[in-house]
Amino acid sequence: MVEKSLPQPTKPELAVLKLLWRQKDLSARQITDEVAPQFDWSYSTVRTVLERMCEKGLLEKRPANGVNVYAASVGKIALLGDLIRDFSDRVLELDAAPSAVMFADSRLLTEEELEELEHVLRTEGR
Repeated sequence: MVEKSLPQPTKPELAVLKLLWRQKDLSARQITDEVAPQFDWSYSTVRTVLERMCEKGLLEKRPANGVNVYAASVGKIALLGDLIRDFSDRVLELDAAPSAVMFADSRLLTEEELEELEHVLRTEGR
C-alpha cells in the first residue's frame, strides 16, 4: 500500500503556513507585509506563491469584503508529523519517527499540540 503524504512545502511556503496557522485568514497584502521581507520578494511574487500553494492544496482562497483571503488548508500537526516522519526516514534512516519531546522548546507548538504531535508520530504512517 502506498501512503499518500501531504504536499512538501518549500521554505517560503512553510513561512506562509506558519503565519496563517498563527493568524488564520489573511489577505495577500497582509501576508506580503509579513513574509516578503524575509525573502526580498515583491507583492506580485507573493501572489504567485499563494496561487501555487492553492494549486498544491496547501491553502484555500475565498473572497471577503472585496479581497481574497487565504487560510491554511493543511493542519499544522498533520503537516509537521509528515515532515518529521519523512526526514526521519529519508535523511536519518530511522525505522521510527523521533519523540515529539525533541520539539518541546518550539515556539510554534503549544503543550497540547506537542501531545497531539506525539500521538501522530506514534500511530500514523508506520
